[in-house]
Amino acid sequence: MKHLGTKKLITERLILRQIEESDAEEIYNGFINQPEFLYYANKKERTLEEEKESLKGIKEKYEKLDYYNWVITLKETKEIIGSINLKVEEINETVEFNYTIDNRYTNKGYMTEALNIVKDFCLNEINVNRFQGGCAVSNIASKKVMEKCNMKHEGILRNYLILKDGYHDMHMFSIVNKIES
Repeated sequence: MKHLGTKKLITERLILRQIEESDAEEIYNGFINQPEFLYYANKKERTLEEEKESLKGIKEKYEKLDYYNWVITLKETKEIIGSINLKVEEINETVEFNYTIDNRYTNKGYMTEALNIVKDFCLNEINVNRFQGGCAVSNIASKKVMEKCNMKHEGILRNYLILKDGYHDMHMFSIVNKIES
């Protein structure tokens, strides 16, 4: 893998860029406290002050080239509509993605567009061996995003996710970059 850091990525309708401390209020007023985000991320509601605190020092994190964390913005208005981040696993040259989108922007193809550019960046520029992610079996919209991104459904991991109401099965998806033996 060749780490490049969180580079700005541009699609037809979106700009994926680094998060800035000044984004705290917009993130707070957007997806961070929406019920679906809180449920699937298994998080508690945040105050604006907590969101500001969570973004302190974010600039230093981006100095590490193996740190990948984007906000998704509309190209036309620059409004933040979601986020994508990657967890890097060096030994197997794998990245696992997580994403979220503001409910006001679902069913418009934005997350598919964003995940596709991140997938291409990972496979073609970082040169990962494996690009993977998953979702709770109940999260039908997220499953459709991964299918539209031509990811292979590998199966269901039983009792893999713990959400607010207990353990849930998870769909697992991936794309493998290198030729399989």
